[in-house]
Amino acid sequence: MARASTSPEIVHAEEMGFRVWQQRAAGMMSAPHTHPDIEVNYLFNGSFSYLHGGSIIPVEAGRFTALWGGIPHQTVTPGIVSDGIWITLPLAWFLQWQLPHALAERLLEGEIVSSAYSTADRTALERWLEDAASRDPARRRAMLLEVEARFHRLALISPEQKRRREPGASDGVGQMARVTRFIARNYREPLTVQMIADDVGLHAKYLMRVFKKQCGSSIWDYLTRLRVSHAQRLLITTDMKVLDVAMESGFSSGAPFYAAFAAHTRGLRPLDYRGQHRPAPLI
Repeated sequence: MARASTSPEIVHAEEMGFRVWQQRAAGMMSAPHTHPDIEVNYLFNGSFSYLHGGSIIPVEAGRFTALWGGIPHQTVTPGIVSDGIWITLPLAWFLQWQLPHALAERLLEGEIVSSAYSTADRTALERWLEDAASRDPARRRAMLLEVEARFHRLALISPEQKRRREPGASDGVGQMARVTRFIARNYREPLTVQMIADDVGLHAKYLMRVFKKQCGSSIWDYLTRLRVSHAQRLLITTDMKVLDVAMESGFSSGAPFYAAFAAHTRGLRPLDYRGQHRPAPLI
């Protein structure tokens, strides 16, 4: 999770990838931030609240709570005052699960979905924490399957009533929520800035300037991160050929895919990435 910033602007974090970690009591964030991941919070004690897309939303202890980080969010007073376990999950992985009851749409629309109180979730999360630290690919793969299954169960929770927008919520924050939501839904398509601008009713040049200011990266950097993340998931979970992975992830050909993949994986080639993240076949 991004730390507090003295800047009044939204802090944009790079995609965090799949991570499971113990979150310590962190106090307040002084500015909203975004990151293109699904985030899970499980607080051990007490509660805190987010200002998330213009609404004040509580996060209570003992509840498996999911939100989309692409919508600007920050903690409000007194901030996170208890330890817990946090997960970040690449959006592209999450979308490929095709969860029932429109869970993906609900999160992209700005709903924060929480389960009922459960100590069983803490047991599972603590096991995933150990699995994430393991060098055993088989354990990590089992963990991913369990995480996916947990989200399928989370999807059974009925949609809540739409929250009213809080007075004073920033129009700019609402605009960026609509932009990032549109990109998340369509990143595998041949998008242009004009197409995105038309969908949200903004001038293309204004959109590029405001997106860079509020999200900390260009629209194309944000779009490319989602496409690479989609490709990473396919490389780990399927036997598709690399060129097919590239096309399925929204790239027009192999060359831009290889360049983007290397840029976002510290120089790894797709097949090397697959080899590092899949368990060796049984003999």
